[in-house]
Amino acid sequence: MEAFRKTLEECNLFDMGFNGNWFTWERGNLPETNIQERLDRGVATEEWVQIFPEFQIQHLPHTISDHCPLLINTKKECSARIRKVFKFEAWWVLEDSFFNEVKNIWEHFEEAERDEENLADLIDTKIQMNLEIAKASTDPPP
Repeated sequence: MEAFRKTLEECNLFDMGFNGNWFTWERGNLPETNIQERLDRGVATEEWVQIFPEFQIQHLPHTISDHCPLLINTKKECSARIRKVFKFEAWWVLEDSFFNEVKNIWEHFEEAERDEENLADLIDTKIQMNLEIAKASTDPPP
């Protein structure tokens, strides 16, 4: 064990801590024979922590193995996300199913997806729809 600690030190790796149960390994079903230890751990360099400063390691419950899986959450958003531009067609509102479709789609959003950004997008879409409707109703027929 001392050789392992020395190797971590030589590689400038440190224990990242954890959330959840303190142990990652368990053996024995009866209280008098049950052994629990923290054998598994996440390690990182200082450079890695600078890239992912809000990281968290969580000890998840074990199921098949006697070791708990470790979940590392970097809390880093992907900056390469490209948003598709929504284009509203004014004639959509003339369809009988339009309002029911919008309602159904909105109801299927997860609560977490109903955030301020989605709400702002919805308001922008409503404004654009109203402008299209107003324009369509004032334009002379072709």
